[in-house]
Amino acid sequence: MRRRGTAHSEEFKGEIEKMNRQSYSFIHERDASPKLLLSEPSGYTAEVLILECKYLDNLLKYRFCSPSWQDIFFNWCRIRLALSNQRVDFCMMVEGKCTLPFYLWPQILLFGAQVVSWKNERRQELLFISSRAAWNVSKSIRGGVPICFPQFSNLGTLEQHGFARNRLWSVDKSPSPLPSPSTSTSTSTSTSTSTSGSTPSTIDLVLKSTDDDLKTWPHRFELRIRISLSAGKITWIPRVRNTDSRPFTFTFALRNYMPVSDISEVRVEGLETLDYFDHLLQGERCTEQADAITFDCELDRAYLSTPSKIAVIDHERKVTYELRKEAMCDAVVWNPWDKKAKALPDLGDADYKKMVCVDSAVIENPIALKPGEEWKGRQDLIYVSSSYFSGTLDPSKVLGYMGMK
Repeated sequence: MRRRGTAHSEEFKGEIEKMNRQSYSFIHERDASPKLLLSEPSGYTAEVLILECKYLDNLLKYRFCSPSWQDIFFNWCRIRLALSNQRVDFCMMVEGKCTLPFYLWPQILLFGAQVVSWKNERRQELLFISSRAAWNVSKSIRGGVPICFPQFSNLGTLEQHGFARNRLWSVDKSPSPLPSPSTSTSTSTSTSTSTSGSTPSTIDLVLKSTDDDLKTWPHRFELRIRISLSAGKITWIPRVRNTDSRPFTFTFALRNYMPVSDISEVRVEGLETLDYFDHLLQGERCTEQADAITFDCELDRAYLSTPSKIAVIDHERKVTYELRKEAMCDAVVWNPWDKKAKALPDLGDADYKKMVCVDSAVIENPIALKPGEEWKGRQDLIYVSSSYFSGTLDPSKVLGYMGMK
């Protein structure tokens, strides 16, 4: 490729200095010592280096309260494109280098460690967000992938789905290493090679118990999660450590809101013949009789002892989501339908037609940890353009062209 000229380089540096001043002014109102560096990298890959995790906290904490920091950054991206006259992949660097185009980045809120946006190479949104989502830092938004800990749903004395989704997390500056990829039941590292051969972009987040948390749930803990992105795939690796002097138990879920073209055209496969708790029947235990789950009314079920792979197939869009999971043996399937949707203040009346929730969860048998013990799980959410549609989940057909087994 032709390198940029010196004039373009000097002009680019001037625009970066201007962006630095704008970014600094935006965050300076809330933090006495912010630091952000937008630097011109070598070649044709632009990088953003966030020097202080504290600054990143503030960026995301106030993401929706002012002129967005993303607006500033994307203006910088447009400047970079205009100056180079080349196709440029923009990357973000947080405690390590990311290698994906900026339009593939997920949006991750430090409030709740919640992934709220994930797009494919055509820039189509792969996660559902309610049309009435409340973008603030007081409550988890309706959509994306919220984290349920230490309680799923109302199955206990805590607030619905626990408190982790309504807490401000921190970037983990010194994450513990994870095991190398293997075929064992232990979780694999999120830095393993993706299906496309690229190295995933990764961020580690942590939530530690506070004195306020101890008032409602009297157990000290550390909840860490590694979120990794590669082409067509996003991975969560949660870890819970008991830092208390006595044992405790908990339930857990990653609640995946997926967008669909029409809920009546959607099938969930891989859960046939399994037992489930029907939350619309006061938790009555039932057995799935259909060859796939389809939707024509409200559905709220927790399937038990589920396989490691579940497929969500949108026939109209010719799209398949594959959910792969480890150490989370249950799965929840939910759609509120029309009456429930109207009763939920943060969900649009017609939103139920365009979404489905399929969760990786631990519900039936809560996890017990002794002091010092740690639990690890894993979830891979894989997006595939596919016209495959049948009553039997066959990953080799759904994902065969990707070489996945």
